[in-house]
Amino acid sequence: MSKTLTPAMIISALLRPLVRFCLKRGVRVREIEELTRQALVEEARAAIEEARGEVSVSKISVITGIHRVEVARVLAGERRPKEKHDVLNRVVGLWSQRKSYRGANGEPKPLTYQGTSSEFADLVASISKEVSHYPLLFELERIGAIRYEGERVVLQVVEYTPHGDVEHGLRVLGEDVEDLLNTVESNLTSQERKPTLHLRTAYDNIDPENLPQIRRWVLERGATFQKEVREYLSSLDRDVNPTLPASPQKAKVSVSVFSHGQTLEEAKELKPKKRGRKPCAQRSDD
Repeated sequence: MSKTLTPAMIISALLRPLVRFCLKRGVRVREIEELTRQALVEEARAAIEEARGEVSVSKISVITGIHRVEVARVLAGERRPKEKHDVLNRVVGLWSQRKSYRGANGEPKPLTYQGTSSEFADLVASISKEVSHYPLLFELERIGAIRYEGERVVLQVVEYTPHGDVEHGLRVLGEDVEDLLNTVESNLTSQERKPTLHLRTAYDNIDPENLPQIRRWVLERGATFQKEVREYLSSLDRDVNPTLPASPQKAKVSVSVFSHGQTLEEAKELKPKKRGRKPCAQRSDD
């Protein structure tokens, strides 16, 4: 008889790898508790804002179960800055996928970029009215995503990846964990005959000298797979294809591909030290 899936079971499964990570790096329980409080308060505040409600200490306290004093203390701290890469992600995505920005060969077209009426400025304006296109050009050039050819700018990548940006990398980590959690929960509770994709392949007795070659092999094939996924999903996305029928409802589909390889280290055997008894103090009357 199968067990009923509960939130506690899911949380326990997620906590164990997190706890192993903390134990390896000497992170103590008080720090974990504080980070948990911060995350609960931040996410509760975001949920209230998304519902167009007025943020208050009392509301967050009710939602999270954290005492109002603690909520107020966390709120008084520095707020996590909003993600700055969303616009760049969408710019590169539309430029590489929307038909109006692709040439006869299917590749992204070089765009004019000088002035607010240029093709690149129009592309940015279709995504956000709050940012000028010149700072975006600077960032894309900085990471090697574009090059200039005369009066036009050429896209050299199909996705925006800010290497070395810790905040962005950690946000992607969080999004991947959330999507994986939802996938597992759906597969365990859904009555659908065909589950959502969740595959894992692992071998644990490989020569460490083969790791570089394995990384290259997986990277090449993973990139090819993601390109096929991107082409397919973009053909069904209304932002990329404005001619598709409009609807007040929308769905999000994400497909993450990652691999990990490392040399396994044998656990060190720690032999307990013998603890001798301390000799009793001699009595003065002996």
